[in-house]
Amino acid sequence: MAGTSAVSTVRAQTSGAINVTATVLSALSVTGTNLAFGNVAPTQTKTVSAATGGTFTVSGAASAPVAVLFTLPTTMGANVAVGTWTGLSNTLNNSGTAAALTVSATPQSLAIGAGGNLYVWVGATLTTTAATPGSYSAPVTLTVVYN
Repeated sequence: MAGTSAVSTVRAQTSGAINVTATVLSALSVTGTNLAFGNVAPTQTKTVSAATGGTFTVSGAASAPVAVLFTLPTTMGANVAVGTWTGLSNTLNNSGTAAALTVSATPQSLAIGAGGNLYVWVGATLTTTAATPGSYSAPVTLTVVYN
């Protein structure tokens, strides 16, 4: 067949690419000093303010946002109750210029400072009611995760 031409279909093709990226931050670390009520009578109420209470130091990536939450005891033993928690936070190791912080199990957003640290202070009220003499303690846990 003379003069017959085959028609072919050509399809347009294109593609695109994106990069998969991630920035690995330095590991978080938390250290602390105890919230100490000192000596108390068998029946007494004693309060330690956050400014002079226990301290947590969080170290991590500079200026990184974090979420913080607490696991708190309600007692330290029979007839030794602890509660009315108070808190402060600052990117400088100075409780005098720190911002108020709610001490609870509800996550709160904060940020590590430019120097790579975040400081958290906690205080509470201890109430003894005919408590048996002895030494008492219970853990306060600060959990910190990158946002």
